[in-house]
Amino acid sequence: MSGQPEGIGKRAVHGTFWSFLSFLSTKALTFATTIVLARLLTPAEFGIIAYCTVVIGFLDLLNNVGVGHALIARRDRLEEAQNAAFVISIGSSIVLYAGAWALAPLIADFFNEPQVAPLLRVLAIGLLLVGVGTVPMAMLQRDLRFKAYLLPGIARNVIKACVAVGMAWQGFGVWSLVVAELINKVLEVIIPWAIVRWRPSRAFDYRVARDMLGFGVNIVAVGLLGTFMVNVDYIIVGRVLGGVALGYYTVAYRIPELFLRSTVDTVMMVAFPVLSRLQADAQRLETAYFGYLRYLAVFTFPAAAGIALLAPAFFGTFYTEAWRPSIVPMQLIALEIGIASVAYVPGIIYKSVNRPEILTKLTLLKLPFVIAVLWFATQWGINGVAAGMVALSLASTALDSIVVQRVIGFRFVDMLRVLAPIVAATAVMALVVAGVAAMLPQNLIGLIVPALIGGVVYSAALAVFSRETLIEATTAVRSALARS
Repeated sequence: MSGQPEGIGKRAVHGTFWSFLSFLSTKALTFATTIVLARLLTPAEFGIIAYCTVVIGFLDLLNNVGVGHALIARRDRLEEAQNAAFVISIGSSIVLYAGAWALAPLIADFFNEPQVAPLLRVLAIGLLLVGVGTVPMAMLQRDLRFKAYLLPGIARNVIKACVAVGMAWQGFGVWSLVVAELINKVLEVIIPWAIVRWRPSRAFDYRVARDMLGFGVNIVAVGLLGTFMVNVDYIIVGRVLGGVALGYYTVAYRIPELFLRSTVDTVMMVAFPVLSRLQADAQRLETAYFGYLRYLAVFTFPAAAGIALLAPAFFGTFYTEAWRPSIVPMQLIALEIGIASVAYVPGIIYKSVNRPEILTKLTLLKLPFVIAVLWFATQWGINGVAAGMVALSLASTALDSIVVQRVIGFRFVDMLRVLAPIVAATAVMALVVAGVAAMLPQNLIGLIVPALIGGVVYSAALAVFSRETLIEATTAVRSALARS
């Protein structure tokens, strides 16, 4: 039995590697596809599909009522649990599809966009497909068989991108995105069923099903609140400013989200199990907290500043003149995500010390202010909404820092000491990059040259302000590459 944990550890490492490979390939493909589609589709078409994406995102959380997560965590009576999950997921997907079909006209009226109704009804077919694929997909994740699923998943994403670009090229407009997404859902179901040998049986236990539902409902409740918090700016922009504005805002958000938020999510995925092991050791937990805070800030702060400063050159290189209204929102959103990155660690801390209710209470406290500020900011268009996000991010990060300080018990000055050299190095880099970018045209040269100079200047400045931080960051990157 002594070799069992080691075997699980190896499979976890391999799973992480394949997950990271899939993550990189998917993001690279998404980046390229977005640029191509931005030349083939209009901002209004991007806005219309964004309406549908927000709604489908909420319905996806409700789909299968969280029994997929329950099945991953299940360790006994697996056959009954798998059959219960299959029945529940199929039933819930049918109910959700019927609800989406019935509510589509009302949702279209809410967003003042008639095209949302037919698009949403077609996209909702994906809910049925997800219901069919819940059990085999959960079984693959539970058994850490990431490679078996993720390699075909890369091919699936390529097919989706090719369909979207091909149909958009032929003039199908927003329907190219709808059809591509449905094809993606079909493949997402077929692949797990082809890999997993399990088939439903008559073994069913109502007590097991009740346990699965009890676990899943809690997962769904937390997920709904978090998803609404993340998407509230999209909802307000779409409702108040309209589809064209939402199209510009969606594209403005895409690059900062791709390069910044995805990086934060990847780091936090690893941070949770690490910090959970330290919950009984206050000193080591504090050390780990500052460590993750430093690792996130050392990458996200300069990246956010760089994206904000080079946004005009980025759009001049990859987008047409029609997308210029997205530049200022992209600059502000990059800063917002950079600031918010340091607030992600407190959320993991609350879960790690078995205090997730703190995160829920803070979210409920913040939500009314977020809605009020963003709704008020719409009078200045998407630029105002993006600026409102920056202000809210500053306030939210300050509140999270105060609360987590009370939970762990560290001194506030210690957190400032960790972040001060990174902020100073980022400021020096920003001044140099801004000066260099001002002297160059807004094209590929004006994008690459300041970025390279900025990287060198930032490293040099960080070595001056905190050589220890630079060494730790460099070591972390080398270790990650070596493990990969």
